[in-house]
Amino acid sequence: MKLRILVGLSLLLVSLLVISPAAAILAQEEEEAPPETITLTTTYSKLSGIAGSSFEFEVGLAYTGGTEARVFDLAATGPQNWTTSITPSYPKDKQIQDIRLEPPPPFQAALVTKILVNLAPPYWLLPEPGDYQITVEAASGEIKGTIQLTAVVTSTYIMSLAPTEERLNTTATAGRDNYFSIEVNNNGSAAIDNITFSTRKPTGWTIEFSPEKIDTLAAQDSQTVEVNIKPPAKTIAGDYQISLTAKGQQISDDIDIRVSVETPTIWGWVGVAIIVLVIAGLVYIFMRFSRR
Repeated sequence: MKLRILVGLSLLLVSLLVISPAAAILAQEEEEAPPETITLTTTYSKLSGIAGSSFEFEVGLAYTGGTEARVFDLAATGPQNWTTSITPSYPKDKQIQDIRLEPPPPFQAALVTKILVNLAPPYWLLPEPGDYQITVEAASGEIKGTIQLTAVVTSTYIMSLAPTEERLNTTATAGRDNYFSIEVNNNGSAAIDNITFSTRKPTGWTIEFSPEKIDTLAAQDSQTVEVNIKPPAKTIAGDYQISLTAKGQQISDDIDIRVSVETPTIWGWVGVAIIVLVIAGLVYIFMRFSRR
C-alpha cells in the first residue's frame, strides 16, 4: 500500500515538472505576442529647394505583428494647390494608392518596403520662402501609421533691368536734359532691398536717376525709374555707350544703352554761319589777289 502511494506521488511530481515549463513558455509567448503595427520611417524628413522646385522623399514601410499579408491604403496630404503623388521606388512612372505588405517570420526583423512621396507646387505658383508640410498615411482597418515630411522653400533673387520702350538706344542733345525710362523688375520669390543706381559713362557726362534709391522691391513687382542723360554742351555729335547698373542688397543687374548725341539747333546755325564766313573770306582773298 505504501509503495503504491509512493509511486503515485512520484508520477504526479514528474507530471508537474513536465507541464509547468511548457505552460510557462506558452504563457510567456502569449504575453509577448506583439500587436499588429505599420511603421513609416525616412532617412531625410526635411528637404530644401528653391521656389518652383519639386521634392521627392523616400519612405520605408514596415508591417509587424500579423500572421498574413495585409493591403494598406496610402495617402499623401500636402499644402493647398500643391500636387502630391506616391510611386514605388521602381518604376517611378506608376502612381500607387495601396500596397501589399508581408509580416516578417517569427523572431525576425521587420521587412521594410520603400516608396517615393513626391510634392510639387503648381506651375503658376511661386511659393514664398518657408516650410511646407506633407503628411503620409498608411492604413488597413484599424491599423494606421503616419509620418510628417517638410519641404523647405528657399529664396530666389532674380532682378532685371529693361527699357520701358524696349529699345536699347536713345537720342540726346548735347548740353540739355534728355530723359530715358527703365523698368526694374523683381522676378524672384523674395523682396530685394536697398536698390541703388550707378553708371559707367563718358567723361564729363551727367546721369541722374529718379528715384535715386528703391528701399524695397517686392517679389514679382516692378518700378519705373527715370534716367536723365546730359552730355556736355561741347560734345561732338555721334554715338556713345553708357552702362546703367541697379544693385540691391541681394542681387544686381546692368544694361548698356547706345546714346546718339546731336548738337543743339543754334549751334548748327552757328556752324553754318562760320562755314559761310570762311567760304566768303576765301572768295574775297582769291578775287583780290587774282586782280593783281
